[in-house]
This record gives sequence, C-alpha cells and structure tokens, in this order.
Amino acid sequence: MISTDATIRYSAATNEVDIAGSAAALEELGNALLQDGAEVVTSVGSDPSPYTSYLSGIQVELREDRMVLMAVDEGQKMLTFRGSEESMTVLADNIRDLGREGDPGDHQHIEHHEDHYYLAESPVSLVVSRKDR
Repeated sequence: MISTDATIRYSAATNEVDIAGSAAALEELGNALLQDGAEVVTSVGSDPSPYTSYLSGIQVELREDRMVLMAVDEGQKMLTFRGSEESMTVLADNIRDLGREGDPGDHQHIEHHEDHYYLAESPVSLVVSRKDR
C-alpha cells in the first residue's frame, strides 16, 4: 500500500473527480499507475467544497490491450483505473509531467473524447491539480 498527501475530491451528481497534490505526490501517483494491484491511500481534508466528498484512495488494475477506464467505487470511496500498461503509461506520464513541469495552481483535464487514444469512455471527468503546500 502506498500513502500520499494528495487528496481526491468527488461530486456524485456530476461524476467529477479532482486529484490535487504536490509535485512529489503527483510523481508517486504516476508511478503507482504502473503497478498492477497498487492501492494508494490519499489524505482527507475537512471541507471538499465545491465537491461533495473525499475519496480515500486509488486502486490500479493492469489489463491486456485495454484503454484506461476510470470509475468511482462509491461504496469503498475509491477511484479505480483499469487499463493496459501502454495506456496507463501515457496517463502516468501526463500526471508526472504536471508535477515536474507545472507550477503550483496548474491543472489539467483528463477526459475521454471521441477517438481518444488511451482513455476508454467513462462517466468520470478527472481534473489533476498541482497544489504545493
């Protein structure tokens, strides 16, 4: 199990997820996405506004020949990522690059669109933010 100071906020009504973390936390998250069976425990703040709740972590499952599918398990309060190593590497690189090259306050939207090359269609709309503390 991997622990990080990143937070994951979630709004069930809109299926929006916000992962926020320091450069080091984003590096850890990106690395975890390449480990089959990885579980990442994230921090929980006191107020998730404008979202409705915090998720407690991330679960990773590597599968052959699949684009990355993002989903929220509301019962376990977990964000799940399932996909091939190749597709997960693209996602991991995007997250790590935000930590390495982005400035505090920078963010990126990671969402499926028609003909997306590494994300499967999913109701989850993901924002990853660099928040240095």
